[in-house]
Amino acid sequence: MKPTRRQIVASFTGLTAAAVVGARPEGAQAQAAQDLTTDEAREIGREVFLWGMHPVALYHLRYNFAQNEQSPLNYGINRLNWNRTPLKALPRIATTPNATTLYGNAMLDLSKEPVVITTPDIRDHYWSLQFYDNYARWWHMIGSQFNAPGQVRRLLIGPNWSGEFPDGFVGEEIVQSASDFAGILGRVALTDDTQEELAVVNSIQDGFTVMSLSDWIAAGRTDVRPDDVPETKADYPTYPGMETIVEPARLAGVDFLRWVGLVLADPTFTLQEDGHQEILALERFARLGLKPGMTFDPETLTPEIIAAISDGIEQGRADALAVAETGTGVMRNGWDFTSDLDYKDTNWRQRAYYGLIAVLAPVPSRSHIGTFCMTDSNGDRLTGAHRYTLTFDLQDMPPVTEFWEIPLYDNEGYFVDNPIDRYSLNSYMLERGKLQTEGGKLVIYIQTEEPEDPLQRQNWLPAPEGDFQFTARFYGPYSSLIDGRYNMPGIVRVE
Repeated sequence: MKPTRRQIVASFTGLTAAAVVGARPEGAQAQAAQDLTTDEAREIGREVFLWGMHPVALYHLRYNFAQNEQSPLNYGINRLNWNRTPLKALPRIATTPNATTLYGNAMLDLSKEPVVITTPDIRDHYWSLQFYDNYARWWHMIGSQFNAPGQVRRLLIGPNWSGEFPDGFVGEEIVQSASDFAGILGRVALTDDTQEELAVVNSIQDGFTVMSLSDWIAAGRTDVRPDDVPETKADYPTYPGMETIVEPARLAGVDFLRWVGLVLADPTFTLQEDGHQEILALERFARLGLKPGMTFDPETLTPEIIAAISDGIEQGRADALAVAETGTGVMRNGWDFTSDLDYKDTNWRQRAYYGLIAVLAPVPSRSHIGTFCMTDSNGDRLTGAHRYTLTFDLQDMPPVTEFWEIPLYDNEGYFVDNPIDRYSLNSYMLERGKLQTEGGKLVIYIQTEEPEDPLQRQNWLPAPEGDFQFTARFYGPYSSLIDGRYNMPGIVRVE
């Protein structure tokens, strides 16, 4: 079998992956750390942050979904877990979610065997299963925009798996991942906020199957309800106390290095085979004791070097957040139109930015796009100290084949707790007459306090007292949304 990329990278640092799994750092690492200057440590720390922020966020996500026994979200690996009700402000699970679809999540390990996916025949609801890897790359998707109508099956295999395929799968149903780690983000749309609609969507969710090939064969090669799939516990690298980390975007200093060390110590987080930029960077990371297959030990670093690395990490964070100042796509009326068409995962600064504020962004434009907005029409930061309006012409609504949604988040990308549990407005509400319109206009009222006018209250989007932001979603976007030509109205401050 050909050597893996992880083994190749390990050989650059003088150790094979097989020899160092679980090993503690010894003389060579300590010597490398001693040879570091504070300036070098600071620059490497900055680079570590930019490279590692998004993979760290995904490692944290998998830890809570598949491994952390204290997490209510823990569902094991190779098993699909659906939210049975819409997400709310609490608990804080991930940044910039939506409230119009019920989410499903699965953390897959393809290192030992393939995984089987089957879906029901869904004809009257938007749905999708989208697959991502440890670099936040979306590598496959199925759903109502791509395959429907009809049932869909997939056999997912890892990059190094070899064996006999089970009978019955045709070519297009066999899909290979570039990484042994794969995540699934599932969605089924709620077209209304009634209990009847919720029951319909829950029944759709029960028709999906995600399980390992051996379990599927043992079950008689039949569809299995997600909750009935046998639970398999995950066993990936950890360190004591990591269960206390709630928001990975807040990690700093040695704590951030520990999580990068976990990413590199986990062989299922498959490194890029042809990533020249990454191979050279990992050689520099090794000087901090961050090596593929090796346990990170901060005790080999002096207090001065740790302080310099911590400074570099904060410089990296500032560099990533500065992306918001110039935008990631086409700017229009304060809205930053983004798509994956010009995104490169070798742009670590932009990748880290998404890891900080919108984990797993940008999504493929074939599915939907997001438009970020943090300022009003005058370019001032959005804040709950003021009241705003967002006004649409009913003859010029966002052009989509599926639906649009406008969620509001706090400064860190989480839903805002409010007395009416409203976190977004969407096109389904408009279609069902649940949003008030007048004179050919739809006016959305964005403010902290509840409007006194009942008609305004109908279109009220509650804001926090502090800074806030938007990531509007357009599912099934037409070209004018993808390239930013659509004249998305600006957010106007009224007081």
